[in-house]
Amino acid sequence: MSENQPAPEDAAHDAPEQDRRNRRRLWFCGAVVAVLVAMAMYVNLSHSRPLRISRETTYITEPLKSDGKRVDYFAAIRLATRPDNAATDENGYWLLVRHLGAGPDTAPRQFALICEELGLDPSSVRHDMQYQEPFAFLDSYAKSARFDEALLDALRLDEQSRDEAAWKLDQWLHHPWTLEELPMMAEWLEQNSPALDLVGRAVRKPTFYIPLLRQNEEESLLAVPLPELQRMRSFARGLAARANHRIAVGDIDGAIDDIIACKRLGRRVGHGPFLVDLLVGLAFEGIADAIGIAGSLEHPPTKEQLERLLAETDALPRAADAEDAMPSERYFALDFIQSMAHGKGSWDDLGLLNGPSTGILSRLSTDWNVVARRYNELFDEIMATGNPPPNAAITPGTAVRLISIRARSEHWGNVLASMLHPSWDAVHGAARRRDCIAQMQRITLAMLLYERDHGTLPPAWSADAAAKALHSWRVLLLPYLGHQDLYERIRLDEPWESEHNRQFHGEAMDVYRCPADPAAGPGQTTYSVVVGHDMPFDAGEGKRLADFGPHSNDMILLVERTDPINWMAPTREVLQAAAERGICDGTDPGRIGSHHHPGVANLGFRDGAVHSIQNVIHQGLFVKLLRGTNADKTVEY
Repeated sequence: MSENQPAPEDAAHDAPEQDRRNRRRLWFCGAVVAVLVAMAMYVNLSHSRPLRISRETTYITEPLKSDGKRVDYFAAIRLATRPDNAATDENGYWLLVRHLGAGPDTAPRQFALICEELGLDPSSVRHDMQYQEPFAFLDSYAKSARFDEALLDALRLDEQSRDEAAWKLDQWLHHPWTLEELPMMAEWLEQNSPALDLVGRAVRKPTFYIPLLRQNEEESLLAVPLPELQRMRSFARGLAARANHRIAVGDIDGAIDDIIACKRLGRRVGHGPFLVDLLVGLAFEGIADAIGIAGSLEHPPTKEQLERLLAETDALPRAADAEDAMPSERYFALDFIQSMAHGKGSWDDLGLLNGPSTGILSRLSTDWNVVARRYNELFDEIMATGNPPPNAAITPGTAVRLISIRARSEHWGNVLASMLHPSWDAVHGAARRRDCIAQMQRITLAMLLYERDHGTLPPAWSADAAAKALHSWRVLLLPYLGHQDLYERIRLDEPWESEHNRQFHGEAMDVYRCPADPAAGPGQTTYSVVVGHDMPFDAGEGKRLADFGPHSNDMILLVERTDPINWMAPTREVLQAAAERGICDGTDPGRIGSHHHPGVANLGFRDGAVHSIQNVIHQGLFVKLLRGTNADKTVEY
C-alpha cells in the first residue's frame, strides 16, 4: 500500500463527511436557483418594462412632448392636417365661426381655443346670424302657447302622437312640405336661411378646417373634444329640410343648391383626421341622397335641372375613405399605450376589464415595447389584408402562456388590434355603401332623363316585332350614363346574344356593379328593375310616369338583387310576385336584397332619392312603395 493512500478505516470515516458536504452544496445551489427563479418571477410578474421611442414601437419619433420622453401624437396629427390658410377667409369653417360664433355644444374655453387656431379674437366675432336646427325649433314650438293641436289632425297624425308632436312634425320635413302644411316653419325659414346660405358658401371655400382642441399636452387623444361635429350635423338637417320645402314650391334650383351644399359638407367633414369624422361625413351624404329632387309631382325638375344636379355631383371634392383616417387611428392606440407605460392610464379607460381574468392580468407587469410592436404589426396586416387579428379571448389553453411577460404583452397588442378591426370593417363597408348609393342615384336620375326625352321610362327590355327580347333597359340608358360610344357600338336591332353583341357581355360596367358586392364579377350587375303589371317597368314598351297615382313620388324604380346577372341580359329582372315578398335576408335568386349586407337593400325612387331599407319594413308598406300608392308622409323606411 502506498504511503499516500488513506487507510481503509480512514476512508470509511471520511465518507459521511463527504456526503454532508455534497448535501450542503446541493442545498445551497437549490437555494440560489430558488432565489433566482423568485427574482425572475418577480421581474416577470410585477416589473413592467418602459417604452422606448422608436419606429417599431411608437411608429413616429417626433414631435415630442415638453419632457422629451413621450411622442406628442396630438401635435403630429395637427401638423399633418392643419392647412396654411386655416386662419384666413379661404377656410370655410373660419367663415362660419366669424358670423355664427360658438356652437351650442362648444364650451367657452373650447371656443377660445378655436378662435386662437383661426386667428380670431373671440370678442370680435360678429354673431350677425343665428341658426337653430329644425327639430329644436319644432320642439320649442310644440312646448309653447302658440302650438296648434288642430294641426296634428289636419296632417292626419294619430291621436297618440300629441305627446311626440315635435318628432312627428320633424318627420314631415323629410318629404316635400309647404307652409300651408307647416305654417310655423315660416319663422324658421326667415330666421335660419341666411345661416344656411352661409354654409353653402363656406363648403365651396378652398379649405374647410375644424381645429383640433386640447387643454394641455397631458390630455390624451381619447379626451380630444369634437363639439363642432354636432353643429355640422344640425346644418345638414337644416339644408335637407329647406331643400324639401323648395322642392314642394317649385324652387328646384334652390333645392339643388341645398342638396349639393349638404353633400359638400359631408365631403368636407369626412376628410377630418378621425374615423368618426368620416362616419359623420358619410351620414351627411346619406341625408342628401335621401332628398328626392323630383319629389313634387306638381313641380317636376326639367331635363336641364336633372343634368345640373348630375354635373354638380361630379364636381364634388374627392370622397374620403377609411385609409385617410387610419393614421390617426394608429396614433389613438399608440398614445394610449404610451400613457399606460408612463402610469397615466388604465385598461378600463377602453372598457377592457370585463372579467376577473382580464382584471388580474392588467395588474401584472407588461413589456410596453412588445405591446406597441405587436399592435403595429397587426395594424399593418389589417390595412394590407382586411383580415381580423388573432382571437384575443383568454381560454384555459392560452392562460398558462400568459405567465410569460412577452406572451402577456402580445396579448394586450392583440386586444387593441381586435378593437380596431370592427371599426375599420364598419367604416370600409359604409364608404362602399356610399359609392353604391351614388351609383344607384345616378342610374335613377338617368331613368328620369330618359323619361324627359322619350315621354316614358325605358322598357324593362326592348323587343322585336315577334316580341322576342332584344336589349335590357341598362343598354338603353347608356347615353345618359356617359357611355354614348359603347351604346353606338351595340347593334340594337340584333338580340343581345347575337354574334356581334356577345363581345360586350364582359364589358366592365362599373356603374352597374355594386362596389360593395364581391359576388359580382366583370360584366355582371346586381342592379335590377321590378317587372309586372302594377310596376313602372314591363316588357316591350315603356310606361308613362304620369299614369301613376298622386302618391307615386316615392315609387321604387331601381332595386338591388341577391344574385348577379350579366349586365346586358334582358329578361333576368326581378318579377313583381318575388318583389312583393319583401327584402330577402338570404341569397334566394331573383329576390330584392344584397350579398354584402343581408337583410338590407338600397332602393332608387321615382323622386330621385336612394334609401337603404331593412327587411323589417312592413310588407304592406313595401308593396305600396313598389306600386306608388303610399300616402303616409311621416313613415320611416
